[in-house]
Amino acid sequence: MIGIHRFCFNHTTSFRVQTNHTHVRVFCFVLTSPQYFDTRTRAVLSTWGRRCDSLYFITESSNDTHDLPIAPIANITPGYEHLTQKTVLALQYAYEYHFNDFDWFVKADDDTYIFMENLKTFLSKQDTTEPVSFGWISKGYDYHQGGASYVLSREALKRFNEGHQKPNTTCRKYGGHEDIEIRACLRSEGVYMGNTRDEENRERFHPLNFYDLFVGPIPDWYKQRAALEPSYECCGDDVISFHYVPWNELYLIDSMWYRFGRER
Repeated sequence: MIGIHRFCFNHTTSFRVQTNHTHVRVFCFVLTSPQYFDTRTRAVLSTWGRRCDSLYFITESSNDTHDLPIAPIANITPGYEHLTQKTVLALQYAYEYHFNDFDWFVKADDDTYIFMENLKTFLSKQDTTEPVSFGWISKGYDYHQGGASYVLSREALKRFNEGHQKPNTTCRKYGGHEDIEIRACLRSEGVYMGNTRDEENRERFHPLNFYDLFVGPIPDWYKQRAALEPSYECCGDDVISFHYVPWNELYLIDSMWYRFGRER
């Protein structure tokens, strides 16, 4: 029997947390920075991050790790403009040290919230031997918006790293926009973007937070790149992710779904 935890925003919108997934091994890596260790980073670790099968934070070196699970990756350059390098190094680390231990590899930001049970239920119906990635697809731009999180199959991770090893590779390690550059490398290695919408064509991954989606204002870039018009019906019941979530709201969402929203 499918276990469902439910929280209703109104009569038309009801999100579910599904617990009927078979065991899917998910490796999560979350981009962060030392100035957020006590806020965003700690909030991810205390909420959705603890439901990953393994979680590492990707950050530049710091004298005080605050007892956080930080990946031992050297030479990360700090700064938003260096997110491509940060993500490439994270994916290379995942491939070198964790490839055989997990089925799927999830990239997220420290202001992302992921409903891990819903993600695992979705992934349990997919094939990790396929060269596929999943996330929110930007209409007309052929890439996954990075803040909404995206997922690589084991085969996709393998091809990404093989692409970076080629002598004349087109895969970039530096510069550009992280999500666009990661997708460009995956595309060059034959990795396709899988469909993540539900049976009613509603999105599961979201590059905005739930308040903006339901109340607004909706930014122009979203209106231009979203496949669906913003509305209460924008989101699938088995939602997977939201982005731009303030760190204190990560705790709020977690309590709403896993404590106050639990069916009795």
